[in-house]
Amino acid sequence: MSPALTFFLVLFVFLMVAGMPVAWSMLAAVLGYIAVSGQWMLLPVMPEKMFAGIDVFILVAIPLFLLAGEIFSDGGLARRIVDFADAALHWVRGGIAQVAVATCILYSGITGVALGEIAALGRIFIPAMVRAGYSPAFAAAVIASGSIIGPTIPPSLPIIIYGSATNVSIGGMFAAAVVPGLILGLAQMSWIAYSARRFKLLDTRDRKIGLGKGFVRALPSIGMPFIILGGILGGVMTPTEAAGSAVLYAFVLAVVIYRTLRLGQLAPILGTSVTFSGQLLIIVGAGAALAWVLGFENATGRLSDLVKEMNLGPLGTMLLANILFLILGMFVDPTTSIILFAPILAPAAVAAGIDPLHFGVVMIVNLNIGLITPPLGVSLFAAERIAGCGLNALIKESVPFIAINVAALALIALVPQLSLFLPRLAGY
Repeated sequence: MSPALTFFLVLFVFLMVAGMPVAWSMLAAVLGYIAVSGQWMLLPVMPEKMFAGIDVFILVAIPLFLLAGEIFSDGGLARRIVDFADAALHWVRGGIAQVAVATCILYSGITGVALGEIAALGRIFIPAMVRAGYSPAFAAAVIASGSIIGPTIPPSLPIIIYGSATNVSIGGMFAAAVVPGLILGLAQMSWIAYSARRFKLLDTRDRKIGLGKGFVRALPSIGMPFIILGGILGGVMTPTEAAGSAVLYAFVLAVVIYRTLRLGQLAPILGTSVTFSGQLLIIVGAGAALAWVLGFENATGRLSDLVKEMNLGPLGTMLLANILFLILGMFVDPTTSIILFAPILAPAAVAAGIDPLHFGVVMIVNLNIGLITPPLGVSLFAAERIAGCGLNALIKESVPFIAINVAALALIALVPQLSLFLPRLAGY
């Protein structure tokens, strides 16, 4: 490792630990590398690499999917999914908590962002679970854990970022993530069924909405994920076109058919989507500059050679990668981790004999678990703000959920066909 690369890595880690925003830490580290290496001719190339990093057609899907999710949330369309899930699963042990996770699964095909699920569903389900007899901490833990299904099942923003960073098929990744996302949901529901016996639960279900009525009312909302995934896997639409279709579909439902959203309410929705997209794309551009430096130093090639020399095989390499991702997820958000490490680790995994779709899904699921793992645990903080239960109590209730999600991750990592079945069926 050259002195300039060593300085580059140390400076980046130092600035991150010191609290500098991720994007600016990346750019400062790149400038530090140029200064220490003395290759000032690279300075004009830096903005070109940043622009090239975000000048990718697939990234247009990010603000569009975010906008579709915001319209669904503010347009009250989530309530219809909640009512249907309630009518279908009220009889299962755990009642409303089971319904909360089931709704997270259904709603994940709309948002693609963990915090979006918490914002849309937390205010509905946390008070409802408390009224039914659950403690506020357990209710918040259910929603926080369920929120990681959102960025796993498509349309997942981390998948779009991963595909853009590694040149892996977005459609293939979308197909590969469906079954693992369902496994996460089933694992969480299993734990709820076991742990619900310690609470004295009340039946607070709205009996006015039966299964048939709930299904009919929710069908247009539930149809959106099928339009997105079906259009992509059927070869009818690209992911970006599917994102545009999702916005149009959500707009027609919320504004034209149900009229739960007025045109005047779209301005703040657009503002929220643009702000979040801008923050995300700045990180993507800065990550492209950082990846350029690593490529200039041939860090990817060196790591691939190291993996080959270690001769760990697919299983050993996957185990090592999972340990690394679990540690990363505790301190770095998934988007940043993907931008930083996916371009380096994905080729090394392929060199070890791991399918790139399988590796991508395992990486994303693993990093999503970091959203409910202290000390970062952004989903924990978001759920706690709604429940007001205290962070210590929430962390205590979240530990079993973290364990059950890690067990599901182990199954996904050990059985590649769980991720590869649908992509192979779709021709990827």
